[in-house]
Amino acid sequence: MTGATGPGRTADERADRVALVSQWFPPEPTGIPLGIARALRGYGFAVDVLTGVPNYPTGTVHPGYRAHRRTVEDRDGLHVLRSPLYPSHDRSAVRRAANYLSWAASSTLFGRRLLRSADVSLVYGSPITAASAAMAARLRWGTPYVLMVMDLWPDSVFATGFLADGPGRRLAQNALGRFTDRVYRWADHVTVPSPGLRETVLARGVPAEKVSVVYNWADEKVMQPTEPDREFRARLGLGPRDFVVMYAGNVGAAQRLDVAVEAMEHLRDLPDVHLVLVGDGVEREALRQRATARRLATVHSVDPIEPHLISATMAAADLQLVSLADEPLFRITLPGKVQAILASGRPALVCAPGDAARIVTGAGAGFAAPPGDPVGLAEVIRQARATPAHLLRAMGDAGRRHYLGHMSEAINAQVLADLLTDAARRGGAATRRERKTR
Repeated sequence: MTGATGPGRTADERADRVALVSQWFPPEPTGIPLGIARALRGYGFAVDVLTGVPNYPTGTVHPGYRAHRRTVEDRDGLHVLRSPLYPSHDRSAVRRAANYLSWAASSTLFGRRLLRSADVSLVYGSPITAASAAMAARLRWGTPYVLMVMDLWPDSVFATGFLADGPGRRLAQNALGRFTDRVYRWADHVTVPSPGLRETVLARGVPAEKVSVVYNWADEKVMQPTEPDREFRARLGLGPRDFVVMYAGNVGAAQRLDVAVEAMEHLRDLPDVHLVLVGDGVEREALRQRATARRLATVHSVDPIEPHLISATMAAADLQLVSLADEPLFRITLPGKVQAILASGRPALVCAPGDAARIVTGAGAGFAAPPGDPVGLAEVIRQARATPAHLLRAMGDAGRRHYLGHMSEAINAQVLADLLTDAARRGGAATRRERKTR
């Protein structure tokens, strides 16, 4: 590929202006889009961000913002335009659809100027409706876009139980399926974060030369081997010899953390084994109530941790849990926490189907348990507890090496930069800029 070659590019090669289109962006706990923007800026691109009013993951608008007000801000040196939306992230299919569709409409309307000035758009495609503004810019100004497929639509909408079977679901699936196919067709290039997802996208008719695997890298300034937070265990009443399994991230339906809580019932004979759930989400209170009702004092719920502290918090545990529902969709899903765990040099326990388990076990970076099976998960936790500490450390080291060799920012940001440069050149960036300024 031609184009971006890192911070040493010439002035002429720095001309590409990228519009990063993502419904979610910090201060929401979504570090991937911010990491992408930072990396592209390091490759000489001028990056503007089109995003929504922050309300993820709870559906509550963050302090200092209003759901129906457009705002412009500078975040981390980036020009960020936030367009209005209907805030929601609960179990209601109607409210969730209103959230997605309201931002698709407002980003198309309020993002016109930002998109018009771009040479290429980069769409962080979850939800897939986030591509609406970039598609409109392609139609109106010929601005090409590269689509980053984060999860498979419309499958991911229904994998966690939204909309029961019936005419309404079939209608929604058909409409979303048609829209998704068009988003793929109109994209200059499509990236996917896992090998399994690439195979699925190819099976849907997207040409192989148009689809590349670009792994989501971790925030490497934060997610790296570090000393543990010495006070974390004490705050939970845990001792240094207790065996701690930690889940850190979104506590939602897709994660099926009820399986982990139920697994703890099968470990009552091991009172030194503890499950610590760090984070927030729609399932948090239900899980807390479940643990209380079953008198599981070994299950702990902890508020979200500041990003710059999370690596030290993870280091205070013996094992990091990755959990997903046993759904066909999740066999091709690679949650970002896999990269975060590997980059931090921590051993992993994957209770999820498909790519996530294959990557961790293939790298020798941890354990795999059958998804959706609390008994099976409990047995693997027993096995991990019986593993000598030096072998657990060796698993973490192996995961770190795998991350650096395959999933790091240095490797994957270069691929993404080249794709964007090529898309801008094929789209006639210089000619388009001249036309837009007339």
